[in-house]
Amino acid sequence: MRTSLSKAIALLAGASLIGLCSAVASAQNLFANASFEDPITSDGPPFVGFWEGFSGGGAFSVNGGQMPRTGNLHARFGIDNTVNTFAGAFQDVPGLVPGSGVTFSGWHATPSSPLDVGVEIRIEWRDSVANTEVARTPNLTVAPGASYSQFNLDAIVPAGADSARAVYAIQSFTTNPLGNGEVYLDDVSFVVPEPTSLAFLATAGLMVARRRRA
Repeated sequence: MRTSLSKAIALLAGASLIGLCSAVASAQNLFANASFEDPITSDGPPFVGFWEGFSGGGAFSVNGGQMPRTGNLHARFGIDNTVNTFAGAFQDVPGLVPGSGVTFSGWHATPSSPLDVGVEIRIEWRDSVANTEVARTPNLTVAPGASYSQFNLDAIVPAGADSARAVYAIQSFTTNPLGNGEVYLDDVSFVVPEPTSLAFLATAGLMVARRRRA
């Protein structure tokens, strides 16, 4: 009888985990223009629903069609033999709840070898009413390779924040002697796991724990 009960619990826990994976996979991507098929703008606020590009001297932030991962275009950031400059794009995601977990992910690649620029991926937490930054995550500095690879930045919405500014940038502040290279960005996402996902996870963990004690 105990063996049959344990098997039933294991099956139910497995089903819960499958449900968790399915719920997370179907969670809505909160980014607009996630594959950069529409132009990157540079015309100032609002920054919700658009990718806003930025760049310093000797750098650029544009759409490109050199090597899209999907679709016809990707974001293209570059620095042309210039020190102490930068390029990138950002988008604001509104309607967040403090304490919620989020994941900022995407795919990046570079045609440059060597790539003599630094990569910075971060989330800047904002109070949209006061229009101020509350906090920011440490920069994720994982560098791309010749083919597309995925990056993931997981974070928790801090107290006082109701929106996120997701930033992907390259810079030549830390390169020597010159900053030079291009980076492509495509298929980005900003996901808040649905509450049902957390419930599935808690249920599955409880069932596994009970099964181990049985």
